[in-house]
Amino acid sequence: MDRADIYLEIIAEQPFLLAPFALLVLIFVSTPANKKLFISLVILVPWLTVARCEDLGPIAAAAKLTSGVAYLIVAISAAMYPGPKRTIPAVVWLFVILAFVSIFYVMTTEGVARALVMRLQWTCVTIAGVYTARMVVSYSNLTYILDALTWGCIFALALPVSAFLIDPLGSFLKGQGRFEPWGANSNQIGMLFALATPLFAYALMTLKKDSLKPLLMSALIATIGMSVLTASRQTILAIVLVMSPVFFVLIKRPIIFILLLSFGLGGLALIVSLAENAEFDRLSSLETGRLDIWSAYFTEVFPKRPIFGLLGTSGESFEKSMNEVGMHPHNAWLYWMYLGGLSLALPMLYLTIYSSYCGIRIWKLRKYLPGTPLLYSILVMLLLTMYFQGLFNQVVYWPTYTWSFLHVVLSALFICIWHDIKNGNFSEALYDDSESLEFAEYESDAVEEFEDFDTASQRPAS
Repeated sequence: MDRADIYLEIIAEQPFLLAPFALLVLIFVSTPANKKLFISLVILVPWLTVARCEDLGPIAAAAKLTSGVAYLIVAISAAMYPGPKRTIPAVVWLFVILAFVSIFYVMTTEGVARALVMRLQWTCVTIAGVYTARMVVSYSNLTYILDALTWGCIFALALPVSAFLIDPLGSFLKGQGRFEPWGANSNQIGMLFALATPLFAYALMTLKKDSLKPLLMSALIATIGMSVLTASRQTILAIVLVMSPVFFVLIKRPIIFILLLSFGLGGLALIVSLAENAEFDRLSSLETGRLDIWSAYFTEVFPKRPIFGLLGTSGESFEKSMNEVGMHPHNAWLYWMYLGGLSLALPMLYLTIYSSYCGIRIWKLRKYLPGTPLLYSILVMLLLTMYFQGLFNQVVYWPTYTWSFLHVVLSALFICIWHDIKNGNFSEALYDDSESLEFAEYESDAVEEFEDFDTASQRPAS
């Protein structure tokens, strides 16, 4: 029986499992328009994390089946958010168009029910991502989104932490010693850690409420500690990359850097010492079977269906080539090539390259944008890291991760901002209302504590 059918059967037999989701919908309906999106994003992160935790049983099944609806709620919340909306360039709508068209490519595959659910969910991700980017017209809108995701990550972190505290031995994969809280795959739960780490670090550096800093520091240490326990090389590499802007800022303040590093290493050592079943041998090895997998796809799969992929085929899995390879492509764009051939892979590759280009151009102008340049360094590096990691798995285009949702938001937003700047509308690219914010509001001496950049908001000289 297909997994989607199993999930549907579980829900049909135990409809009360949808009660938490119904409660969330009720909260959404009763929330003021200016807070709907914030609450929706805060809830989205832990809800998607629940969906990864298979040991939670039926509740995880309910979370998986309703994740598409959760994204639609985010999209509706973004559309209802009061205030002006930015104009979306036509190229950004390619995300939604390609997602919708991809539904037709899987209609004749095996496990068609689950295939359609996943493609519909990805369509919902792109709609939610584009509409979220559409409401970001000012600096306060941008921090509004990031603050919501930061709190969402804090609540989501309760799941792996609870698994570690309740059953420290059982939360590790037997025979491999990799941290898999509540049955969540190590690489998959690692995406939560890779997303949370830069958000926690930035909030810790910019938050004005000192009372919350111990919570953020503890969350940051726990996140990095659990990412090490997963023994996931791609997760640790992603964290190193997304944290590089923070390292470059802190290293200019050696005393602060040494104190934070000592505190962090002490907490990390404590977490690792409590994990008796953890094994870290694979972290010292670069051995991988991905090269063989990629070679098999290029030589045995793509030549048979180079243009339209799975469109019109029968008996093929929508996830991976069962007959020729038997493994996932382990590459985001090779997966699009498998799914839709060049007709889908080339447009997605174009969006990857173009959004990266827009992000880099924005990063070069970071000194002239509202707020601190560190924020733009982190966001651009986050998008580039998402694409870099896409070389080794397809998470960036998979619908059940906050990681993939934020990727669409950042890609769409960077394209929108760069289009405004390119068209001479620099002041309208991102309105400066930073002086009214509680987050990221600095006096000149406070800014100097962390970075040596000029943060004045002004139009760059032509």
